[in-house]
Amino acid sequence: MVTPDPGDENAPTQRIDPTATTARSGPDRAGATRWVTRVLRPGSDDRDGGPAPTRVAPPSPDRTGVLPGGGPPAGPTAPAGPGGRRPARTIPGDGRDDGRTPWWRTLFGPLLDWMARLVSRVVVGPAGDLDYAVPAELRRRYQVLDHVGAGGEAVVYLAEPTDSPGRRLALKVYRPGHDINRELLDRLRARGTASPHTPAIHGYGTAASSWGEDLAWEAQEYFSLGTLRAVIDQAPLDDDRARAVLSAVAECLHHWQDELQHNHTDVKPENLLVRSLDPPVVALTDFGGAVRATMSRVYGGLAITEDYAAPEVVEGRREGPASWWSLGVMVHELVTGRRPERGGNWLTARNTEVDISAITDERWRLLVRGLLAPAPSARWGYDEVAQWLAGERPQIRTARRLRPVNFAGASHEDPPSLAFDLLDRSETGAMWLRSHWPELRTWLDREVNDYTFDRAYLTGLDARPELAHVAISALAARYVPGMPPRFRGHEISADGLLALATGDASRHAVVREAVESGAVGLGSQHWCPHPACRSGGSGRCALLERVQHEVPLLMRRVTENVDRLVGSGPDAPRRPDAHETDTAWARAVELVLVPDTASRHRSLLRRQSWHPKQRSDAPHAPWWAELRRQALRDGAGGDAVATRGAVLTALLLLPEAARVGGAVAARERADGRARRQDRWAALAGSARARWTEARGKVSTARQRRAEAATAPTRPDNQAVPNPYDPSGAGEPARNRRDQERATRRVERTMSQIQRAMSAGRCRRFAYPAALLGLVDGLGRVMRPEEGFYPESEFVTGAYTGLLEAGGGGLLGWLSEVTGSVTGLLPGGAGDAWWFPVLLAVVLVALGRSAASKKPSARARRRLAAFRLAVAGSLFMLVVLLSTGLVALGSGVLIPLDGLLG
Repeated sequence: MVTPDPGDENAPTQRIDPTATTARSGPDRAGATRWVTRVLRPGSDDRDGGPAPTRVAPPSPDRTGVLPGGGPPAGPTAPAGPGGRRPARTIPGDGRDDGRTPWWRTLFGPLLDWMARLVSRVVVGPAGDLDYAVPAELRRRYQVLDHVGAGGEAVVYLAEPTDSPGRRLALKVYRPGHDINRELLDRLRARGTASPHTPAIHGYGTAASSWGEDLAWEAQEYFSLGTLRAVIDQAPLDDDRARAVLSAVAECLHHWQDELQHNHTDVKPENLLVRSLDPPVVALTDFGGAVRATMSRVYGGLAITEDYAAPEVVEGRREGPASWWSLGVMVHELVTGRRPERGGNWLTARNTEVDISAITDERWRLLVRGLLAPAPSARWGYDEVAQWLAGERPQIRTARRLRPVNFAGASHEDPPSLAFDLLDRSETGAMWLRSHWPELRTWLDREVNDYTFDRAYLTGLDARPELAHVAISALAARYVPGMPPRFRGHEISADGLLALATGDASRHAVVREAVESGAVGLGSQHWCPHPACRSGGSGRCALLERVQHEVPLLMRRVTENVDRLVGSGPDAPRRPDAHETDTAWARAVELVLVPDTASRHRSLLRRQSWHPKQRSDAPHAPWWAELRRQALRDGAGGDAVATRGAVLTALLLLPEAARVGGAVAARERADGRARRQDRWAALAGSARARWTEARGKVSTARQRRAEAATAPTRPDNQAVPNPYDPSGAGEPARNRRDQERATRRVERTMSQIQRAMSAGRCRRFAYPAALLGLVDGLGRVMRPEEGFYPESEFVTGAYTGLLEAGGGGLLGWLSEVTGSVTGLLPGGAGDAWWFPVLLAVVLVALGRSAASKKPSARARRRLAAFRLAVAGSLFMLVVLLSTGLVALGSGVLIPLDGLLG
């Protein structure tokens, strides 16, 4: 909540958000700011007028911070301060410049400077608010001369156009969250200086502040005589002067309402600029409070000053008579020196006559009584004021009084006050309506005689008590449409509904009920603050109408998807709980109000598969995977509802999909283990069979040799030759070698299979190395041959530190060693931009091959890919170090300089 300038007692306004004002610092705070600046940024005291250390001019590079050729400058160059001076660098002990600064100081210097500015602005406060509050774009177009004043909506400065010196203008810079009335400013700019009751407009638009916020601004004619506040502060005035001021203000209000067709919603002395004192001529400013007179009511969130606001303004009714109430308060100040007392609350103020006993003159009392009539229909306007100034005595009008209806101890004579009170005390109002709806219907029929309100909202509330809150919303939409719409005590405007939808989960049931019951559609009938909705001429909120139309369609599609999936098989999801469905309604509301939310939801669905921290087992559920495929499509036309419905359904069933997917994944893991065990058993069985076969062969050979040894001999004592072993020797040794070879082959095969199962882990280092290679190649392409000269102060410091770090120390030695290695490559490939890019592509391909789960991917191929990925990653490190990491840093800093510069 904004805290206006405490020196202006009329500045407080209603519903101002969201940032605090920038107060002008006095001497104490300026000194504190300079003390913090001295601590965090030594050497910069002279900017505030304090003492500065002895300075020695540093060497000047050709461009910002970097010498030609890309080499490090003799010393980092700090940005020039006011007057073109630069902060000094001193040697501890003698106070003189040594020409060098540690590389870490240069690298992190911009970050330290940013922290210093943050502390000085946020913790202590700026020494002056001109440079901070006025965006740089406006400072280039206008020369700010002085601070004129501040209110709840904007800060006003005295300025001169840079292309037209000597022409004084009032430069009004609005606070974040406030906008300008462009339609009215266009009309006033086209009129030029034709009317004395409106300031001439020099320009308007939006500009980015130093914190990146878009601030509205307008430059208009400067009134050196100030505002009407200076005149009223001299009250009580004599009769002739007070009549002259009254006539001037009345003519100004009449001009706005009759010729410009605009009602000003914040008429007060601070918004009435004095063009002339003799005779008095005033002009009305603060165009943010002006609305078309064709609109009987406007959105209640516009700023008002309570001391000058009419009683009906609190209900959101900003009609023409409200400005004449403000004139009545100012007339009371003119003749008495103070504003009239306004005791009690808004209920008593709108039905009670204002105490004007402080006015002793009977004619002035008549005027003030006519202007401060509580009922807008009985209040005087321009015609009665003109008659009074001409010496006539207009009649005091009396409004028709109705028989009041009593609600919870309060008596209401008209529907707007009752509707506002019911809206303000919604729970009590709902209980009252459940038993008093017949009385209210009779009162509307007989006393109010208003048949434009649909009586169906007030029928049968005792049998259907849940519709009582809808009836309150209907009454508010009909009788107090200028107020922000509310339901069950919660604001359901576009912003309020979005806050409920994105807030705590306990509020999501309210969102669902508001949409299902049609309360959001009723809320769309309130006057809307969005310029696009107002430009349509209907005054209805198009965003709320879209929510009321599209959200039920989306949730109907979600219900169909859930009904189709629940009970469709053993792995089917269970039906979501009520609170989960409420959250889906809230997501649907957010999706309609902020369509870009769909990309965030789709990103969440994608991350369920790959993100290290956010991935889950949900993709293992087949039905959820199909839902996600439908949700990730770009639907257009009629398919948009189906696509967004699939997004909402996938998010709604995500916890259930994780549970089902976990069970499916567990089964798949069990099946995988069984398959691996089967393969192992087959391999082991094959090894055992071979071993048995080998042993059988050995046994057979032994048996045959034994038989050969006992075989009968020939008469010449020669043994009978063994027909199975012509050589007769070496059979046992050969069988033993075959057996050992078969065993080693089996063991080697099993070892390769086991290692191949974990070969995919090479992606943990191969992919990051590939990414660094791509950045290194980008840096080699973008870095100019004549040297890189950054435009951004942060990039200048970081690049200078990188060059200093790469030119000496350990990193410099590594650069020389690795550079000699890459220099051995043929054709100068080690210095080419495409070499790290090609190596990155090879690393990605090797990682994918090593992690392949295809049946055709053999274990030997995966192991080979793993080993090559290790070697390629190490070689990528050599390539990166060969440039001292300068090419890698350039791939990051050069694009960053393009964004920041």
